[in-house]
Amino acid sequence: MSDSKKRPDPSRRAFLATAAVAASAAVIGLRPRTAHAALPHLSEGDPLAKSLGYRANHNQVDSAKFPAYKPGERCALCRFFLGKAGQTSGFAGCQIFPGYAVNANGWCASFNARS
Repeated sequence: MSDSKKRPDPSRRAFLATAAVAASAAVIGLRPRTAHAALPHLSEGDPLAKSLGYRANHNQVDSAKFPAYKPGERCALCRFFLGKAGQTSGFAGCQIFPGYAVNANGWCASFNARS
């Protein structure tokens, strides 16, 4: 048996170790945020917010531009909203806009009613 078959390839070992660390870091980074008080409020001018038609007040949604909007839909009733279900005011995190807090009375085109 040759000497190379007995010892693992060090570059492969280094790659696997690096991959394991990277995977762990990715999993930790994907955890939902629970402390929403420190999150900055999402601006309607943010590029992602603009592309999804985010409005801090659901009554200001242009239904001609976003025909999917139905009166009464708001962030607090959406499955992506990280605050309390049915929250009537305030801000909380959102899975669509990570790192920002959205208005409970806001709306965007990603609205998906909680089950």
